[in-house]
Amino acid sequence: MAEEVRLGYYKDRYGRWHKDRRSGQDRRAGNDHGGHERRKLYRRKADREQYEQDKAAIEDALEEFASEHDGHV
Repeated sequence: MAEEVRLGYYKDRYGRWHKDRRSGQDRRAGNDHGGHERRKLYRRKADREQYEQDKAAIEDALEEFASEHDGHV
Protein backbone atom coordinates (compact mmCIF):
# COMPACT_ATOMS: atom_id res chain seq x y z
CA MET A 1 0.00 0.00 0.00
CA ALA A 2 1.31 3.45 -0.93
CA GLU A 3 2.10 6.02 1.70
CA GLU A 4 -0.75 8.53 1.99
CA VAL A 5 0.14 12.17 1.39
CA ARG A 6 -2.03 15.06 2.53
CA LEU A 7 -1.07 18.52 1.37
CA GLY A 8 -0.83 20.97 4.26
CA TYR A 9 -0.57 18.19 6.86
CA TYR A 10 2.17 16.12 8.41
CA LYS A 11 2.12 12.80 10.21
CA ASP A 12 3.70 12.58 13.64
CA ARG A 13 5.67 9.57 14.83
CA TYR A 14 2.48 7.95 16.14
CA GLY A 15 0.79 8.14 12.73
CA ARG A 16 -1.58 10.99 13.59
CA TRP A 17 -2.19 13.77 11.05
CA HIS A 18 -1.65 17.40 12.10
CA LYS A 19 -2.13 20.61 10.16
CA ASP A 20 1.23 21.93 9.03
CA ARG A 21 1.37 25.52 10.22
CA ARG A 22 4.36 26.23 7.99
CA SER A 23 2.57 25.28 4.79
CA GLY A 24 0.87 28.67 4.45
CA GLN A 25 2.08 31.43 2.19
CA ASP A 26 4.84 33.65 3.40
CA ARG A 27 3.33 36.95 4.51
CA ARG A 28 5.79 38.74 2.23
CA ALA A 29 5.10 36.51 -0.75
CA GLY A 30 2.54 38.89 -2.24
CA ASN A 31 4.91 41.80 -2.66
CA ASP A 32 7.61 42.24 -5.25
CA HIS A 33 10.48 41.61 -2.84
CA GLY A 34 10.99 38.17 -1.38
CA GLY A 35 13.31 37.56 1.54
CA HIS A 36 16.40 37.47 -0.62
CA GLU A 37 15.40 40.60 -2.50
CA ARG A 38 14.71 42.36 0.80
CA ARG A 39 18.21 41.53 2.05
CA LYS A 40 19.73 42.78 -1.19
CA LEU A 41 17.71 45.98 -0.92
CA TYR A 42 18.92 46.67 2.63
CA ARG A 43 22.48 45.77 1.69
CA ARG A 44 22.34 48.22 -1.21
CA LYS A 45 20.97 50.92 1.11
CA ALA A 46 23.79 50.32 3.60
CA ASP A 47 26.35 50.32 0.79
CA ARG A 48 24.93 53.58 -0.56
CA GLU A 49 25.12 55.22 2.89
CA GLN A 50 28.71 54.02 3.31
CA TYR A 51 29.58 55.30 -0.17
CA GLU A 52 28.21 58.75 0.67
CA GLN A 53 30.28 58.86 3.87
CA ASP A 54 33.42 57.67 2.07
CA LYS A 55 32.86 60.11 -0.79
CA ALA A 56 32.66 63.05 1.62
CA ALA A 57 35.79 61.89 3.46
CA ILE A 58 37.72 61.47 0.19
CA GLU A 59 36.69 64.93 -1.03
CA ASP A 60 37.81 66.47 2.29
CA ALA A 61 41.12 64.64 2.12
CA LEU A 62 41.70 65.78 -1.48
CA GLU A 63 40.91 69.39 -0.60
CA GLU A 64 43.27 69.23 2.39
CA PHE A 65 46.01 67.69 0.24
CA ALA A 66 45.51 70.33 -2.45
CA SER A 67 45.70 73.15 0.13
CA GLU A 68 48.94 71.75 1.53
CA HIS A 69 50.47 71.48 -1.94
CA ASP A 70 49.24 74.76 -3.40
CA GLY A 71 46.61 73.03 -5.54
CA HIS A 72 49.10 70.70 -7.23
CA VAL A 73 48.82 66.96 -7.03
